[in-house]
Amino acid sequence: MMGYANPDQVGGGLLTRLYSRAFIVAEPNDSRRVVFVSIDIGMVSQRLRLEVLKELKNKYGELYRRDNVILSGTHTHSGPGGYFQYTLFWITSKGLIKPNLNAIVNGIVKSIDIAHQNMKRGRLFLNRGTVENSQI
Repeated sequence: MMGYANPDQVGGGLLTRLYSRAFIVAEPNDSRRVVFVSIDIGMVSQRLRLEVLKELKNKYGELYRRDNVILSGTHTHSGPGGYFQYTLFWITSKGLIKPNLNAIVNGIVKSIDIAHQNMKRGRLFLNRGTVENSQI
């Protein structure tokens, strides 16, 4: 599991599914676009990002690139580890776990595929105000 510093703490099985959600915002004439992906993982590694970009290039050519793909992890500690390229993270995950990396990459690309296939015209709004009687 990602984020646990105790190498003896090993997770297994499935309690709840982890998801990847993609949102694409594009100009009507398709001159500019950005895809934001929220992923139920601890954090995004450079290796993960490079693998996702490679798969997107194979599928979409230059449509989705490093300058318009944003990947964000929810910082869950209930997700898989073993998808980083740095030794420090390998200590507790016991190295690179290729099936974990592949599953995460495939899930991210699939969520981008779904968002891409279901794009509809929409509008974004920006507002500013004060939220009363709330807390962080």
